[in-house]
Amino acid sequence: MLRDKTITSSWYSDEKILKIEKENIFSKSWHLLGSIDRIPNKGDYLIKTINEQPIVVIKDKVGEINVFYNVCQHRGCVLLEKDGNSKQIKCGYHGWVYELNGELKAARGFDKEDLDFEQLNLKSIEHYIWMNQIFVKLQSDCNNLPKTLKEIENIISPIKFDNYLFHLRKSYKIKCNWKVYMDNYLEGFHIPLVHPKLNRVINYKSYSTEIFDNFSLQWCHINAESSPYKKTDDASKAYYFTLFPNILFNIAPGRLQTNIIEPINASSCNVYFDYYFENEEDLESIQEDISFSEEVQNEDINICERIQIGLESDGFDHGVFSKKYETGVSHFQSYIEKKINNG
Repeated sequence: MLRDKTITSSWYSDEKILKIEKENIFSKSWHLLGSIDRIPNKGDYLIKTINEQPIVVIKDKVGEINVFYNVCQHRGCVLLEKDGNSKQIKCGYHGWVYELNGELKAARGFDKEDLDFEQLNLKSIEHYIWMNQIFVKLQSDCNNLPKTLKEIENIISPIKFDNYLFHLRKSYKIKCNWKVYMDNYLEGFHIPLVHPKLNRVINYKSYSTEIFDNFSLQWCHINAESSPYKKTDDASKAYYFTLFPNILFNIAPGRLQTNIIEPINASSCNVYFDYYFENEEDLESIQEDISFSEEVQNEDINICERIQIGLESDGFDHGVFSKKYETGVSHFQSYIEKKINNG
């Protein structure tokens, strides 16, 4: 059910609400870690903190992807501190050693007959790989991610980005609640006023929003003459997917950009942009794309931080939604309200 009014402004600055969101939303959702391209070699690993949980994703000796809590089973010390490559995982506290598949190999200070090694392997985390993107969930009662991704796959067909290569990650610390950033992303209503260059690139008259159970889609045609993307004609489309609660897929010809939005506290968030390109050799086009995205992102940062100030003021409690242009935001806020009130 779509809302006519926005959620109350206090939900954008209340640490108690953020705590409920972490318990009812983030702990029970799928999270995007990134592409397997980022760990191409055996022994490569990435570390990540998701909803305050330390996680490591690692490619083992036979090339399998494994995801574990990044925590030693001896005394609870975090094992790996930064991305890298290793032949084994060794705790820097007391020297316990794990294989890359999480099996306990050596327990310094203990005789082997004193311990049940199988019970002391690293704790694994369920993961799912789709078009080289690694998703993880911390609890079992999450939505049906494979079903959602299959729906997206059908919508964008024949586009596939299994062979797109990771280029770089850009990170932004923004002084706004994570939902402010999501709300802003979920409508194109502001584009003509906030993003003049983007407004020339897209065919704004074609801009449409479609809502689904656990995600939403905004799409539009691209104006070939103004496009920073190669392989573009006037039939080309841009797709903007939102996977609840905080994963964004921006798909343009020859390029995938993923965004992950993570709360820092009730009034600020981190946003991560990962860029993937079909043709990594066309560096001029890649730089043009990234520069264009940076310009749009800086415009969004400015407006989001202004919104946060307004939401925290005494001059605003709640607003109203345009039924024509803001259904994506209304859909998302209905999801947020349901999760906060019902878990």
